[in-house]
Amino acid sequence: MQIDLEKLTPPPLVDSTCTECGARVPQEFPSCDAFLLSTLSALNSAPPRLLIDTFAMQHPKRSCKSAKSYAGHFTGLCCAMEYAGSERVYAAVQVWLSGPPERLDLVRPQDLESRGRLTLRHLRDGDAGSDAERRLREWAADVWDAYAPQHDIARRWIQISLSRR
Repeated sequence: MQIDLEKLTPPPLVDSTCTECGARVPQEFPSCDAFLLSTLSALNSAPPRLLIDTFAMQHPKRSCKSAKSYAGHFTGLCCAMEYAGSERVYAAVQVWLSGPPERLDLVRPQDLESRGRLTLRHLRDGDAGSDAERRLREWAADVWDAYAPQHDIARRWIQISLSRR
């Protein structure tokens, strides 16, 4: 098994700004990933799927390096935004993506230049309580809107996964 060290290396910060998502990361954190881990700890709960998919789609060079991982996170974001987080849709996508990559016939879309104006900072700057869910949905909606040129791809992948059940 070959380990892809690039996937394990967080994107660099330049003047405390993540080079992938543009988040202003507090100086006590060496990377946006460390900021994410601290945010998850502050939320005091298991990371919601929506948070992981949103963060991944703002960091696609590493989090969505393969076509399969891109499809997983992108359809997850689509499911949250257009299917109200349907467990049936999530499950269908997982079954579909569990097949061998060569049978999926996936082509990874190009990275977008802009992947949303809101970042993890939007979630972290709010209250850890009831405000967190609203801020997470705002962040996710902003990222989803930024991916508008690729919405048809995510929708097609979900339709494929639903038709294979």
